[in-house]
Formats: sequence, C-alpha cells, structure tokens
Amino acid sequence: MAEKHPPLPRLMIVSSGKEHLSHSSLAMKQALIIARSEQPVIFQLREKSLTASDMFQLGHSIATLFKDGKSILIINERFDIALAAGAGGVHLPESSCPADVIRKSARGLLAGQSAHSEAACLETASARLDYLLFGPVFHTPSKTPFGPPQGLERLRDICSKLRIPVFAVGGITPEKVPACIENGAYGIAALAPFLDTVSLPETIKHYHSFMSS
Repeated sequence: MAEKHPPLPRLMIVSSGKEHLSHSSLAMKQALIIARSEQPVIFQLREKSLTASDMFQLGHSIATLFKDGKSILIINERFDIALAAGAGGVHLPESSCPADVIRKSARGLLAGQSAHSEAACLETASARLDYLLFGPVFHTPSKTPFGPPQGLERLRDICSKLRIPVFAVGGITPEKVPACIENGAYGIAALAPFLDTVSLPETIKHYHSFMSS
C-alpha cells in the first residue's frame, strides 16, 4: 500500500538527459533555481547516461538543496540511488521492474510511473503508486517513440478511471495547462520549456499561473 505523503506539487520538471555531454551541470543549475522558487516543483532527474556514481553524487547534491523546501527530487528508475542519495521519490518507466516490487522495496519514497496505454495505466494503478505520468497528450518530437498524441479526450478517459494523481506530459505549453486540468489531470510534466535557466524562474511562475486550485 502506498505511503501517506503531503499533497504533491502540480508541476514536474524533467532534466535534460544530457548531463554526460557537458562539464557544467544543467540539472544542478535548474535545481538551484527550483530550490529558491516559491512555487513547489517535482524535479525528475532523468540522466540515464550517467554512471551510477555520478548519478548518486548529483542526486545527493540536489537532495540536499531540497531538504527543507516544498520541492521534491525524484530519480528516474534507479530506486537504489534514490534511497542512497536521500531523494524524495523514484519515477519508473513503463518498461521498468514491476512497480509493485519496487513499491515494496522502496517504502517511504514517492513512487510513480509513466504509462502510454489504458492497460498500462490500470496496471500502474493496481500497484498502488502515488501518481501516474500519462502521454503524449499533444505532439512533441521527444515523445514520438511512444506513438501519436493521445489527445485530451483520451486523457479525460484515463483520469476518470484512476484514483491517483495523473500528470499529463507531451507538448504542454503553459496555455494548454488549463485544458489538461479541466480534463482531469492533477498536474503537468515537461522538459524543453525549462532548459533555459535564465528564464526558468519566470517559466515556473508562468506555468503555475495557469493551474487553478
């Protein structure tokens, strides 16, 4: 059974996935800005090309920044690193180790999963996870491997069948946030809009301004 946690932030920022290509840590720069922001954020560290050692070091540094704030660090797939680094949670790809197994092994962590079909969504819900990431809702180049856009009607259908928070992902600009919320999404997740660290504080505020309570 899922652990009891405070309400989740409604905005999820996903890291670039390209930390291994740069000597300067974009994820760390994003994390510093998020830690100073008044708006709470879930920051998903999705750096699959980093070594376990580098992922731990980066995760631990970010977890330290988030320790006393409202934002939450979650690590993509590696629940062992999430536990060791002091992160708040783990995010599972659709094809990961069975969610219910990880749920039992990572008690105390938030645990969520990506899903791109109704069957996968219902299976995720049965594992009693804390949230679901569903998409792509709109067209976005990064999500083309997961098929064509699912659309708002599909999002509404999935949300109506689940009792856990659903984050919509895929091509979601700030102006599209209200439509996602109106169709049942708890929040939204995105990557590309948050890569510019100069404009990141205002971008976070802009997205939050479109989310009704």
